Amino acid sequence: DLDVAPKSALTGPKVVAIMGTRTEFVAALEDQLTARGFTFRHYQNRERMTEPVGQVKMGESPVDNTKYAIEVIPDIFDRCIGGGFILTSLRVSVVDRSSNELMLRSTAKGRTEKCAPTSGTIFRDVANVIDAAWQR
Repeated sequence: DLDVAPKSALTGPKVVAIMGTRTEFVAALEDQLTARGFTFRHYQNRERMTEPVGQVKMGESPVDNTKYAIEVIPDIFDRCIGGGFILTSLRVSVVDRSSNELMLRSTAKGRTEKCAPTSGTIFRDVANVIDAAWQR
């Protein structure tokens, strides 16, 4: 379900930062987004630099320079034998990092892909919602 729809199309390259830990669950969503042309950067909080000034390695950027960040908050009820998940709830938010504005929020519950015998399409559905919000 689309709980918060973008007021305008999301713009720029399909490069996003993923907030939080990159779990197996997040990786499954990333796979669906990758199939739609997205690439990912490790999220770095822009306020906090861990490296002292002047200690950035060659070719390494001190910030991930993504316009948008994605936050994934799953409440996992159980695992499925096939590797999927049964979700009590899932909330996926896309945030504009310059304004901290919530651009899009999608929620879901139930069975994900790889959850036999009645696998769902949750990761695909969420990826489609995010992809559809991007400017063509």
